[in-house]
Amino acid sequence: MPTPRSLATILTLTLSLTAMGVSARARAKEPPKDAAAKEPVKASGKEAPPKETPPKEPKAEAGKTAAAATTPPPGSPMAELKKSNAQLEKVLHKNVPNWTPEAELERAEVRKLVGGFLDYAELAKRSLARHWDGLTPKQHEEFTETLRQLVERSYLKQVHGSPNYNIKYERETKDEKAPNEATVDATLHTTSRGKKVDIALEYKMIGKEGKWVVYDVLTDEQSMLENYRAEFNKIIAKDGFDALLKRMKKKLEEKEE
Repeated sequence: MPTPRSLATILTLTLSLTAMGVSARARAKEPPKDAAAKEPVKASGKEAPPKETPPKEPKAEAGKTAAAATTPPPGSPMAELKKSNAQLEKVLHKNVPNWTPEAELERAEVRKLVGGFLDYAELAKRSLARHWDGLTPKQHEEFTETLRQLVERSYLKQVHGSPNYNIKYERETKDEKAPNEATVDATLHTTSRGKKVDIALEYKMIGKEGKWVVYDVLTDEQSMLENYRAEFNKIIAKDGFDALLKRMKKKLEEKEE
């Protein structure tokens, strides 16, 4: 099915991790039980780390605690999504030829708009889950930047053709336990081979720096974040974080056809 050029597109992309030699069948809802045991512990030369709290959800969920203590932005998550999507549509409707200088300006504008509503830092932290805290600030920065470049490149590669879709935003729900987090439900109406297709969307948002940003989207109940988390956890459990980062960078170095 042709992928619509829209806000939905950037949020439902995968990193083509199967091309990095990884199976895409894993699911993050049930992390391997031995993952915690295999997880590398930073050598300190001192006694074993404090007894672990029994397996809470991976660190990704710990963000809710911090979010709950933060004052949510005053605006509406759904209104901000609509605004971002309208701005993106306006740029993409220019439809300039890919080989022209104007096309690079369009790509730069798209990167800026996408970076304004998609929180790469939050996506990176939650996708690494329990592995995040064992990394250095430099590793955080390097991983986040590599992830950003992969997502951007995947999106820009698909920006072509005329858009043929309509997103209907239906409702927003703020988390009672974590008022700084919200969910926006929507339906993407498009056509494929002359047939109408409806795709259920569920945007996961968090309030940061006075505005609402997206860190995950569920497409027909399939979570982008959970898919990333499952794949990343699988590689780290087997080969370590450095191997994951190396594969991601190798993917970036591949020439696009």
